[in-house]
Amino acid sequence: MKKKAFAAMAAALLLTGCSSPFDKNDAEETAVTTAPVTTTEAPEIPTMTLPQKMIYLRMGEDESAEPFLTSDHIVDCSMEIMPDQPDNSTYVVDIFFDEEGKEIFAKKTEEAAANNGVISIWYNEYVISIATVEAPITDGSAVISNLDMNSAAKIAGWIYECINAKDSNNSNEGEQ
Repeated sequence: MKKKAFAAMAAALLLTGCSSPFDKNDAEETAVTTAPVTTTEAPEIPTMTLPQKMIYLRMGEDESAEPFLTSDHIVDCSMEIMPDQPDNSTYVVDIFFDEEGKEIFAKKTEEAAANNGVISIWYNEYVISIATVEAPITDGSAVISNLDMNSAAKIAGWIYECINAKDSNNSNEGEQ
């Protein structure tokens, strides 16, 4: 039994790259190994605030344009199926604004329609939709159209995420 244990240890040493205990040249060769440099100081983590999840509406297609509305004024959204042809359907996402958002959106769409302008909708730094405005929209809603099911679900999810983030940030108001 002792021979088997000794043979197993010798085999393990050989397989792991260690020299054999029976190697006569051990005294002549000295292996030098170096350990990686380590430090006991904690790494410096940059202090960066992650952007708040937000929906932005801008005049034009440029991300650097100042948003005229954000998800702070969105109260709800829905995803709908719009039958195109008997065998085909497209999806839309409806966005509903609060009273202040309704007024701002009506004013901006009137401005855009007069200039054949474009309004873009963004999720943080990612563009969701770019649309040319043909007429003022005064009913307090916006529509993102011509989407497939996956895109509509994704966009509606982002909008709900932003609405819920706003609601959860205010959930403790008034509590003491």
